[in-house]
Amino acid sequence: MSTPDPKTLIVGREISLNGDITACDKLIVEGRVEANLNDSRFVEIAESGLFKGTAEIDEADISGTFDGSLTVHGRLVIRASGSVKGEVAYGELEIECGGQIQGTIKAPASAAAPVSVAAEG
Repeated sequence: MSTPDPKTLIVGREISLNGDITACDKLIVEGRVEANLNDSRFVEIAESGLFKGTAEIDEADISGTFDGSLTVHGRLVIRASGSVKGEVAYGELEIECGGQIQGTIKAPASAAAPVSVAAEG
């Protein structure tokens, strides 16, 4: 059995976590998290996962639901089953066909930053 990388937090299915999360290199959400996430590098929200709150991170990969204020300095990927609601700022954005984003969206400072939408087929 492999062990998780240092500074990795996994919130498994049917687990709820509330509070502040800091200095976490990688957060994997399979259950429910209501938190403020700061000083972290990467968040992955699985299809079964829900994150409610605020997050300021380097990269995000969302297959489940994010509801709140999300700032991604690098790449934000919203998978086909993913949904992001609230205030969103990003460096790069990729949305797979079926992925959803709604709310206040702040594009990056540079107008040339890429936005891609994956097509089926």
